[in-house]
Amino acid sequence: MTTHLWRPSDLEAIRVALAIPVSPAAIRAINDEMAALERHYPEAIAGARAHLDAIALLDQAAMPAGSAEPPPPPPPRIRKVTRKGAAGPVPQELPKRRLDVIEYATELLMEEVSTEYELPPVAPAAQLGGTAQRQRHADALLLILPRLSNWQQPQRPRFGGQLIRG
Repeated sequence: MTTHLWRPSDLEAIRVALAIPVSPAAIRAINDEMAALERHYPEAIAGARAHLDAIALLDQAAMPAGSAEPPPPPPPRIRKVTRKGAAGPVPQELPKRRLDVIEYATELLMEEVSTEYELPPVAPAAQLGGTAQRQRHADALLLILPRLSNWQQPQRPRFGGQLIRG
């Protein structure tokens, strides 16, 4: 068997290894890059396949045995919950009009709840080493197929997110 040809599963392996989203345009770009590499520099295909195999092994080792998908992260643990009522001291003269009574009673029902969560546990060093190894293989794969870097999802910071006001 020649090492200068792609395997049928290599397109999906490249997509997963580089975390490229599933879309017709992205899949076509991967296919075009694979075809261009096969035409212009077929000797590099063996190296790319070696990186894909290494990433697949690292991904498989990170999953628990007998599982098809990674386990969900544990729910965050609550450290402390504090509650405060919104109503202040009782006024000397209670409201007499109907609308004032409704407004006063609604304030009694309001409360402010504040929840403090524990920090997530730090990943074991072996798992972090696997992640760093996986990233090195993905970076090496991007050196072989450089135009695919445009199709990767931007890396977000771990605790990043959108600010939503409401």
